[in-house]
Amino acid sequence: MKAVQFGIVVMSALLTACNTLPEGRWQETSPAVKTSPITLDIKKDRISANAGCNRLMGSVKMAGDQLIVEQLASTLMMCHGEAARKEAALKQLLDDKPRVQMSGDQLILSTNTSSYVFKKQPNMEDGVTRFIYIAPEKTHCTGVGPMECLQIRESEDDPWTLFYGNIEGFEFKSGTAYRLRIKEFDVPNPPADASSKRWILDLIVEQEWVGNQ
Repeated sequence: MKAVQFGIVVMSALLTACNTLPEGRWQETSPAVKTSPITLDIKKDRISANAGCNRLMGSVKMAGDQLIVEQLASTLMMCHGEAARKEAALKQLLDDKPRVQMSGDQLILSTNTSSYVFKKQPNMEDGVTRFIYIAPEKTHCTGVGPMECLQIRESEDDPWTLFYGNIEGFEFKSGTAYRLRIKEFDVPNPPADASSKRWILDLIVEQEWVGNQ
């Protein structure tokens, strides 16, 4: 048995079958290399899902411990390579009426052929909204060791400053300038070398390819 599969089996033993709709915002905990994590937004009788390309939308309900997604629709962007394969796998997962297991902030959706582990994300409405610009190139910096940092600022008139952390849900592409809307959350009892703030991407307001400068 592969290590990843073993981990899922162990986690499954700690979770319990659930017949209650897993409302909230969920993010895949262990995405495949070079793919974006799957995100699920479930509220009342609606679901929105994304695997890094199109947004999938439909109605959702529980039947026993199975998640039933109906009238699944999608935006119409062209997906390629791994993104296309992962999106097809997500569609199949939602079509196959996956079993739901939950414990605390952990969720597993599983079928006879696949299992996906998710972690619950903060309610975006509870975060502080901030708008930031991101320069088209990272720069060398030193955190715990040598690394590359994003350059950010909140106004076009401000100088660039180094950002040592991570913006969850944001995939930086060299040569592209961004303006983002992010949600900021306090991190209770952060480690000594970690930030007391957590940033989560809410919206890419603008992006422009400017090339390598």
